[in-house]
Amino acid sequence: MSYIKILLFLLFYTVLPIQAQQMKQLPHLKDFEARLLQEAKKIKSIESNFTQIKYLDVFDEKITSKGTFYYKKNNKICMDYAQPMNYLIVINNNKLKIVSDGKKSIMDLNSNKMMSQMQDMLTACMVGDLSKMSPGYILEYFEDDRYYLIQIKPVNKAIQAYINRIQIYLDKKDMSVHKLRLSETETNYTEYEFSDKKFNSLKDEAKFTIR
Repeated sequence: MSYIKILLFLLFYTVLPIQAQQMKQLPHLKDFEARLLQEAKKIKSIESNFTQIKYLDVFDEKITSKGTFYYKKNNKICMDYAQPMNYLIVINNNKLKIVSDGKKSIMDLNSNKMMSQMQDMLTACMVGDLSKMSPGYILEYFEDDRYYLIQIKPVNKAIQAYINRIQIYLDKKDMSVHKLRLSETETNYTEYEFSDKKFNSLKDEAKFTIR
């Protein structure tokens, strides 16, 4: 299995199409982009609980996992799964570490151009910083009373083979990511919902160590 498939399978594997039609098209895109960029610049670190729901149509069941999400500038992400089993994913710049059942594997994300794009996309989606997105995506913007929805579709055929679409829900109160959904197909999806978020309080960088 290629590194791209491993990264997507372990981290996402992802989103049932959202009912974007229930939300209205965002009318003032420049104001939204300006605020999003302003808020993203303030974020140095994030700590948050998360709930992951993964649906695979081949089994016709949802699998729920829970854990803690950590982010620190620049390009440092840790997803520490606690339920139903201990599992760890760490991204630190161009390295990816996975620890499962006590077994550790480390991969180089700069091994090819697509892996580098996937890393940028991952950081952009998890944190809501769209400045890290490469130009190979079509973005649509929607809103309701509580959330903004950014719907992202890849243009590159090679990336389309792994990702059908991405949907990011931003909380209007602070522009943080409330929910993240990625679709590999129209039916297989993973959804992440973030709660109890803390900003700019993370001091310990040991969680991002890869060796």
